[in-house]
Amino acid sequence: MGSIFNRNLTVITTPQYDGLQTLSFKNGAIEEYLNKITKVINGVVMEYSKVFAVRVDLRFPDTFESADTAVITRFFESLKAQLKADHLAKLRDTSLGQVHESELFYIWVKEISGRDKCHYHVCLFFNGHAYKSLGKFELGRANMYNRIHKAWASALRLDIFNAQGLIHFPENAQYLLCRNQADFTYIYQDLFKRLSYFAKTDTKIYGNGNHNFGCSRVSA
Repeated sequence: MGSIFNRNLTVITTPQYDGLQTLSFKNGAIEEYLNKITKVINGVVMEYSKVFAVRVDLRFPDTFESADTAVITRFFESLKAQLKADHLAKLRDTSLGQVHESELFYIWVKEISGRDKCHYHVCLFFNGHAYKSLGKFELGRANMYNRIHKAWASALRLDIFNAQGLIHFPENAQYLLCRNQADFTYIYQDLFKRLSYFAKTDTKIYGNGNHNFGCSRVSA
């Protein structure tokens, strides 16, 4: 273990944290980030008995100034506004039965590629009783795939069609954690291991005053 760049961040080199398996990294992972990842997952699971989680990567167009630190905040605020609007619309639809509301929880990390281009890796968490899939990967539909596209386009101040190609959902991007089902522990451990990637020390920018990791505040 050791501190990196005097940021009071601790590097761990064993592929395990708090009894959970992590991915293995050549230069280790940041313990404080792993701690925050577990806190968010645990907090959301305590909030909702069913949790829908989505992994998404957000990229910048070549002409965009990726040093704009407010862009990720704009993304989350846009998505929150869309969730609220969707909930209100469902409440007005008398053909629907019980309508569930969902807050937005998230974990994000900002990384830099070999071409010195920044990008975000994000995990979004929703009430699984309100949302349980991204829906069809096609623009123009009223689903989570489109909401995420609209949110990133809004954050970049682009038309949604001009933002196509800047939002990427990796393989097996969707998780449904059901607290009372037999496979909960397996899915929980699998999701944590995958999100441990966010905590690796490599490909992050330190010492420039910008944050490279962030997450929702959750109840203890």
